[in-house]
Amino acid sequence: MSIAYGIICVISLVLIGVCFAVDRKKDICLLLLFVSVFVCNLGQFSISVAPSLSFALNGNRIAYLGQVFLPLLMLKMILDLCNLNYKKWLLPALSVISIAVLFVTLTPGVLTCYYKSVSIEIIDGVTKLIRDYGPLHLLYYIYLLSYFALMLCIIIYAAVKKKITSKLHTAFLLCAVLCSIVIWFAEQLLPRGFEFLTVSYVISELFILLLYGILQEYGIRGENGSIIIANTSKKAEEYLSGTIQSDDNAALFSEKDIEHILGCEEIVSQITEREKEVLIKLLTNKQRKEIADELFVTESTIKKHTKSIFTKFDVTNRFELYAKLKKHI
Repeated sequence: MSIAYGIICVISLVLIGVCFAVDRKKDICLLLLFVSVFVCNLGQFSISVAPSLSFALNGNRIAYLGQVFLPLLMLKMILDLCNLNYKKWLLPALSVISIAVLFVTLTPGVLTCYYKSVSIEIIDGVTKLIRDYGPLHLLYYIYLLSYFALMLCIIIYAAVKKKITSKLHTAFLLCAVLCSIVIWFAEQLLPRGFEFLTVSYVISELFILLLYGILQEYGIRGENGSIIIANTSKKAEEYLSGTIQSDDNAALFSEKDIEHILGCEEIVSQITEREKEVLIKLLTNKQRKEIADELFVTESTIKKHTKSIFTKFDVTNRFELYAKLKKHI
């Protein structure tokens, strides 16, 4: 059992590195989400190898340190991924609530409000906490269920209001949340020989990581740095949902649009003549190989020019570029 917790802990640590590599904008909240999962799993591993009650209680505190902030960070990610605006005071207010709940969960071994009593049982070298829950333990259940309900409502609302334009992205978000909900309820109803929530956290991470990877390849970001799944042109929405394949040459910008864009001195002054040619092809939704063939150069040369264009306009993909240039039409 402790080996399983150890493996999950190592996977969580590796995923922090993967997150840092995948997220080009280095979103601190996304990184903290992955760190929280690692902290949670580290705490569970510490409990499983604890030689004494005090050691196990410290491991339990470490686990709760990750668990308490996980719902808050996941809610923040979902709000960003759904492109929803919210009051500036919302996250600070929720953070204060999270800190209050954390203080309550840290009391076992000191006070009897969260656990009336707690002891350990060591079977085959694996330590297990034996808990007798106190009156305030219900507070954590309410806290967790409230976040689950809020996250589901946000995803459904965003889908209905077409803030999320791709059914695939909606499915990813729902799976990330529902996975944790189903496993949490299963743990309440079934004998708890293993904390399966540690696995659900990793699965949720993978869903979010996959979604971030997809959106950074094909999506756009708002001015606050959050990924936007909606508010693109119809062609962009179709591209995001997979309706338009890579060999579809349908232009996202008309010839008149491109003429307006290239008539802007602010834009043309930043790029070379060759980059201007590549930019025109990009705006007509040409793929890299097509552009290389039409300009009689290698694909790697086009990749170099495209990267230079993205750098000069401070974007990371073509749809971020589209969003920025669309303002000049």
